[in-house]
Amino acid sequence: MASTVINQIAILTPKEGKFDDLAAELANITRQVQENEPETLVYYAYADAKKEEIIVVERYVNQAALDKHRAAPYFQELIRKAPGLLGKPLELKAGNELLQESAEVVRL
Repeated sequence: MASTVINQIAILTPKEGKFDDLAAELANITRQVQENEPETLVYYAYADAKKEEIIVVERYVNQAALDKHRAAPYFQELIRKAPGLLGKPLELKAGNELLQESAEVVRL
């Protein structure tokens, strides 16, 4: 049986000199998600070792929760600013099926 949970990563490549600006935008979005999106189960961003990419890890209870996130004004603001911040289009990878032999580990 298929899960309704959606796991997604977004890979963002900032333009030269825009890493800090992009990171600040994502920090704002993360705060907004925490305050406004109870059906977003996981949402955080991290940088690769060379600070050439920012990876956003996301988990939503269902498609409606993802749609709500995408429609949120703070996310739409990032979309509006994206051409000035991103060196190339963002890359999305999404799925909902966990591997059968995979164990979920969460420690907070």
